[in-house]
Amino acid sequence: MKNKVSIIIPVYNASNSIEKCIDSVESQTYKNIEIIAINDGSTDDSINILRRIESKYENIKVIDKKNEGVSITRNKGIKMATGDYIMFVDNDDYIDSDYIETYIKEILIYDYDIVIGGYRRENNKGKVIKQQYLVDSEWSKYIVLAPWAKLYKRQFLLKNKIEFLSYGIGEDVYFNLLAYSKNPKIKIINSIKYIWYFNDNSVSNTKQKGLKKEIDIFYLLDKIISFVDLEDNNINYFLERYIVWYLLFSGKQATKKQFKALYKESREWLNKNDIKRSVKVFNLKGEFLKIKVLIIVFRIIEKLNLVSLFACIYCKGGRDEK
Repeated sequence: MKNKVSIIIPVYNASNSIEKCIDSVESQTYKNIEIIAINDGSTDDSINILRRIESKYENIKVIDKKNEGVSITRNKGIKMATGDYIMFVDNDDYIDSDYIETYIKEILIYDYDIVIGGYRRENNKGKVIKQQYLVDSEWSKYIVLAPWAKLYKRQFLLKNKIEFLSYGIGEDVYFNLLAYSKNPKIKIINSIKYIWYFNDNSVSNTKQKGLKKEIDIFYLLDKIISFVDLEDNNINYFLERYIVWYLLFSGKQATKKQFKALYKESREWLNKNDIKRSVKVFNLKGEFLKIKVLIIVFRIIEKLNLVSLFACIYCKGGRDEK
């Protein structure tokens, strides 16, 4: 049967959430699916729960392996998938019942390679704390670079050797930018049927807070610029935006000295690679007003040489060592 969808779920210490996650996939109105749940060396009861779920449903494959990280786990899932299309769901998230049906209908209209949608973010009380809608614009594909809230044609991924980068930051950014560099047919849809659960203790909410020696953002960025088109204004703006995000998100828990050192290194990297920072952000259809203002304010701080003062006010990482 054609148009089979493989849903890849990497699982790590998700004993409190994995059953709800998989039940939401099994409850889909679109039934031609397989679920590949890969236990990545969990130290809690995840594998036992997965085995119980596996005995309950016929269309789920449970794989148990040593801990290797989410990138290697997802890459393994891609290789194992037998569907015509691939989706990713994180182990503490869940989806609306017509999520897959919505995406599969869209991708079949013009035989797209990728369909991209938005998401809702909920806290542990089920309250929606954010809704991320996307408009149909060229920029929108850069807004949500997680692998979820997307449907990929499997042959497109395999033919172009699209894999996740096994690194401590930006594995999903790398994956999608690599996919975009292969000139896929993309459809943006105004859908928020993926629920991203807000978990304070999740990897994505903890590993990037504070500047850590084992994470080098420029290693990731060097990998990215090896295949993207630097003549594309969207790419130039994305790289500037990503660096500003990293400075603000990770730098808040850094010391002032660490922040200023990273800022200096980022400016040198941008200049060395001739990354243009002159994109008129207010002309970007689909970009959010809050982000536009943030980028413009940060540009003004730079122009007025106020980065040191900003670091003194913004950074909460304690005193610098003398």
